[in-house]
Amino acid sequence: MKSKLIILSLLLSMIYACTPTQGSPDVVAPVWSPKVDQPSELAVIMRAIHQEGIERKASLEKGMLSTANSSLIFNMITAQPTEPHMVGPAFEPHAQGFIYSYSEIASATSVPAQIEAHNNLVKSCVACHMNFCQGPISRIEKLYIH
Repeated sequence: MKSKLIILSLLLSMIYACTPTQGSPDVVAPVWSPKVDQPSELAVIMRAIHQEGIERKASLEKGMLSTANSSLIFNMITAQPTEPHMVGPAFEPHAQGFIYSYSEIASATSVPAQIEAHNNLVKSCVACHMNFCQGPISRIEKLYIH
């Protein structure tokens, strides 16, 4: 029984010693903040373009022409990727094809023509991602208008 009292006293002493006292300016509670990976410059651009694609698809499915006015697409070629190996010699031709397809959306004057240009743009995204970053392909394919 005496040994249990000693152990209990030691435990209580340790707990008390480790508990900060109120009003003590020397004790600062540690602040935990998670480290969240920041997306790369290229990822930010592609996410914005994907969001634009979602909005364009919705507009076209309602029978309304959509504007294509993103200046971000021209930054794709020089933007920093998440990992250096995610771009290579074939990346720039894919990006140029994407820019061409994007310009076709902007110049389309009818909904059917814009749907065709939009679907061609989606194809160019998938083709590039087959070579460099396959992860988002299923999300990209949802942009097709059938």
